[in-house]
Amino acid sequence: MAETILVAEDDPSILELIQVILETKGYNIFWSKDGEETLRMAKETKPDLILMDVMMPRLNGYEVAHLLKENLELKDISIIFLTAKDEPDNKVVGLRLGGNDYITKPFDIYELIARIEAALRIRSIPGPLHRDDRRLAELSLADPLTGVYNQNYFLERFVEEIERARKYCYPIACVIIDLDRFQNINEKFGRIQGDQVLQRMAILLKKSNRVVDMIGRYGPDQFVIQLTQTDLGGAKVVAERFQNQVSRSRLVQLDANYQVTISIGISAFPGLRIGNREELLKSAWEALQEAKKRGGNTLECTPVAI
Repeated sequence: MAETILVAEDDPSILELIQVILETKGYNIFWSKDGEETLRMAKETKPDLILMDVMMPRLNGYEVAHLLKENLELKDISIIFLTAKDEPDNKVVGLRLGGNDYITKPFDIYELIARIEAALRIRSIPGPLHRDDRRLAELSLADPLTGVYNQNYFLERFVEEIERARKYCYPIACVIIDLDRFQNINEKFGRIQGDQVLQRMAILLKKSNRVVDMIGRYGPDQFVIQLTQTDLGGAKVVAERFQNQVSRSRLVQLDANYQVTISIGISAFPGLRIGNREELLKSAWEALQEAKKRGGNTLECTPVAI
């Protein structure tokens, strides 16, 4: 049975060329011209692969990929980004969002076919690359309670992100969040309600951060966020916005009047005496402790480089 490919491309000339190429190879082809139509067509046709432009009307390719990976029925669709955006950071974003490959325009016809065939071949391989096994691998990276990255995997990835920031000369920020007096929640409402507060906090974090940012659980009642291409000032804006969201949220559902607050420590690379992961985390942790000394429900930033 021929595989189905959805081509998401708003340039008619490129779309026609790709369609001719793929139809000669015997694939079933569907096409869409914007991000919202791509999502709708993906739900209707359940393609094996989406060849997706990044710059599309309504929703861009990165946003479509993020929504696909959050849908249980569509998350296993292979994605190849096809775009004129060839900067390394764009490729990193595409691959981090679950893309299988990244091809830049103008493209070579034979290379395009080869990469499509490779992506479809990997999809069909049983064993370690089977979707059930991939799901098990995903679970091994996640904190079982909150669904964000567990501490070990977050710290491992954090090293890679800092080295990438060093190589391409852009800032990267670290934000550590601590729930104030969390033990009081467990004592007053019980451990189950405390766990649910952590789960709701994780959901808030996922909704409020960009898909390119990385969120991990850092301790029993702490979360850590890595903000890509964000300096200390930008991180402070993000943290203040999230602090306001928490203050407006009903995180303890057994008591609508119970107010959950958070303390936040922020650091950034490059910064004063900050050159690696350990220094970046230590600096954010020290800032967090200063925020807690002030009574909580506040945030502290580390000094910037002079």
